[in-house]
Amino acid sequence: MAVVFIGLVLGNSVFAGEKEVGKRVLRAFQKEFIGATGVQWRAYDEYTRVDFTFNNVPLIACYSSDGVRLALIRNIMFSSLPLALQFDLGKKYKDHWVSQLYELVNNDGTQYRLTLQSADQMIHLRSNGNDDWEVVKVEEKK
Repeated sequence: MAVVFIGLVLGNSVFAGEKEVGKRVLRAFQKEFIGATGVQWRAYDEYTRVDFTFNNVPLIACYSSDGVRLALIRNIMFSSLPLALQFDLGKKYKDHWVSQLYELVNNDGTQYRLTLQSADQMIHLRSNGNDDWEVVKVEEKK
């Protein structure tokens, strides 16, 4: 909240590292997430990322320079996955454990992103919520 307040005082300017967060991005965020707390900005060449808490839920939002929200991301528990996705993982990856799981919402809909690990490898998967996972990348551990 303090970052947002400082941004308003300084003429709608907030800095993320050395890059300035654009006015359109700032306005879009403030309009969409009234009451957000713990706001932290990171500006990149292609997009601006904001980490924050909204209704007691930690979230990440990504915006284009025009203030269009590109994605909204939240970490989720395995038990929050659709049942079909839970069962599919249990069948295919018995010797792996979940090290990261999040839900990503954008113009294409809702996706689930998952990282599994075993003693030998790390597997990155994604799903659009149906009953299967797509392998994005497999990394062998050294």
